Amino acid sequence: MASSVKVQTWGDDLRLPCFLSPTGLLTDVETLRRHSQPFQSKHLPALKRNIWFVMKRSAENIRPGLVVVWPAMKCCVYISGDTPTQKRPEPRVALLRIRIDPQFLADGTGLTVFSATLSSATRRLILDDTLMWKGRRVFETEIFSKRWNRAVQWIEHYCLLDPRLMGGLEIEMARWESLDHLQPENTWELQPDEVGRKRLVWIANHTMHSSPSLHESPVTSAPVLESGPLVAKASRDSGPEQWNLISGDGVVLGKALIRTLAVSTAMRSAKGDTIHVEVSWNRTFSKWEILGLSDSLVTANVAKFEASK
Repeated sequence: MASSVKVQTWGDDLRLPCFLSPTGLLTDVETLRRHSQPFQSKHLPALKRNIWFVMKRSAENIRPGLVVVWPAMKCCVYISGDTPTQKRPEPRVALLRIRIDPQFLADGTGLTVFSATLSSATRRLILDDTLMWKGRRVFETEIFSKRWNRAVQWIEHYCLLDPRLMGGLEIEMARWESLDHLQPENTWELQPDEVGRKRLVWIANHTMHSSPSLHESPVTSAPVLESGPLVAKASRDSGPEQWNLISGDGVVLGKALIRTLAVSTAMRSAKGDTIHVEVSWNRTFSKWEILGLSDSLVTANVAKFEASK
């Protein structure tokens, strides 16, 4: 069980106290991590048929992750969703100094988990969904609007937020809006008001000035910002360490960027000329970066956490 805490820098001079070895907690919440799926033309009928909510993504650097009420340690934490590296193979877990209703911390009470994003630039931690409520996996049993109301209820009635206690960090709800009343652009996420449905992410072309109509097929290219890992197809090129990327909807994403030896080794040993990979837009190099084989990152982390127990 984690006990040691050390203050660490998260960027833009944001410093938060972090647990050094929160292995047990990471194992408990690993299956709750969710990545947005790239929006494809096959999703258009569902957009016209079902109720959807849309959330714009700003251009600032943000970290997707989880906010967890942790009864075993009588505290609330934020678990970063950063891509694992050799220097930091496990997600960081920051202690959030929040006064929480004792019923959420009582012995025998299960975890309460929210999906969230952290912006070190604006000092904001933004909740956007409820995944678990007192040990119940509500993502699999409740529609999105009800899960959303749970998160709002938690902020407004079950905790006391004091930015001074959290080093200037503020917690707020994400600004979801109805797709019927919003004409988004650049990068945005779509959440259906259904049970257990994954979120979609739309990444607009740089040259587009407005979003497409629901009768048009979207075009995916260089995004304005990173919005978590996406799945793409990688095909071998003629040169060594060269891969071409294609989105699930058949749009060419260009040459892939590979920055780590682990990913390079995994790609070379993969069977076949075309494989599925997880990619994320790298603003520094203006290319799509391969993070690993599809699902391999999550599988590797789960195995690592299980082995360390």
